[in-house]
Amino acid sequence: MLDVSKLNDHSREFAQRLFTEFPDWLKFARFDPYEDFEKEALLVEVPGPAGNAALGLFITTSEWEVSIGFGENFHTRFGASDDPQAGNFYDDAIQFLHDFVNEKVILATAWQGKEWLGAWKIYPDRQPIDAIDREEGVVVVLRSWRGTYNQEIG
Repeated sequence: MLDVSKLNDHSREFAQRLFTEFPDWLKFARFDPYEDFEKEALLVEVPGPAGNAALGLFITTSEWEVSIGFGENFHTRFGASDDPQAGNFYDDAIQFLHDFVNEKVILATAWQGKEWLGAWKIYPDRQPIDAIDREEGVVVVLRSWRGTYNQEIG
């Protein structure tokens, strides 16, 4: 099991918050092996509960920010900002994780053939899925933590 005390300051502070909220995820934590310059960064790879191994969650603290991704085609970043109104990015990342695992936010990616066009978050209580706008020939792929909203539109 990862010794959280060996992480760098940024990673350790976020890890303490993360594992307080999601203690079962500590078993999926390790030093980020993909990070060449920041060897004490955190990587957490949580398998998805929807039964598809390709749809796992990853969290990393490399480059002094928090990056959260799901599957191969979505990630979002939470990082330090010079804006004093921006809030605490650790809290923002934890809130996103809560919203995601509770399916209050779902993830969308757009494709034209095999070309990835982009990714974004959808809050189903604010935007009905049937109202997703897309151009002709574009397929929108929806993914959620438990798979409740998984579908292709187009």
